[in-house]
Amino acid sequence: MRAALLLAWSFACGALAQGEVLPRVLVAEIQPGFQPAHALQLDGDTLVYTIRFGADIQTRRITPSTMQWTAFRRALDQQNVWRWRGSYKADVSDSTSWSLKIEYADRSLAAAGYGAGPDRAQDAALPKYAFTRYQLALQDLLGEPFVRRVSPIEVFDVEELRLVATHSPAKKEEQWASFRDPAGKVHRARVGEPVGGLGKLEKVSRSSVSLTVQVRDADGSWVQQERSVRLERRKPPAK
Repeated sequence: MRAALLLAWSFACGALAQGEVLPRVLVAEIQPGFQPAHALQLDGDTLVYTIRFGADIQTRRITPSTMQWTAFRRALDQQNVWRWRGSYKADVSDSTSWSLKIEYADRSLAAAGYGAGPDRAQDAALPKYAFTRYQLALQDLLGEPFVRRVSPIEVFDVEELRLVATHSPAKKEEQWASFRDPAGKVHRARVGEPVGGLGKLEKVSRSSVSLTVQVRDADGSWVQQERSVRLERRKPPAK
């Protein structure tokens, strides 16, 4: 009898803990240009993941753990998501559209954007690459990519990263490089993958790598810049 009561109490505590971190409402959508639209909608404790492209609709259900829900809420708080504006828009065509509606007992947000999103340049209280961090939080919540795989290296500026290792075989598809972020964590990127929030790895040699980096020109327009980064020299061990 005692064992049964303890088991029931354990389940009740688990349900209470999940209820505290589970939002009442979560509806999120991202559509990159004319590509398929990816959407999430909370149904109880399960996320309904829908990929829609014209009349073709694929749907599946994902149930995050209490730990994943807790980490998601913590990420939203740390990123100051609750400061996002209701609408973001840029005068561009064939761009990414997105929307987010989320409600907790103590916090709520409704925001949407087209070709633009929350940015530290508009609100200094937001972190760098705010929308990328949000995508990472969704990816961790699902346990898989949402729209595309987002790498943690994408929340840093290229200038913050240090090249610490290279692998440069003849086949370009086998080349990779490792970069260390300011906190000391090392991230590996293959050719064609992101390096920082605005960079992409193009070529790897024994002692350096070539990147393309998106930068703003004098008119404020985005242009592509080629950049070479040399391998960081190892410090000799202290005697």
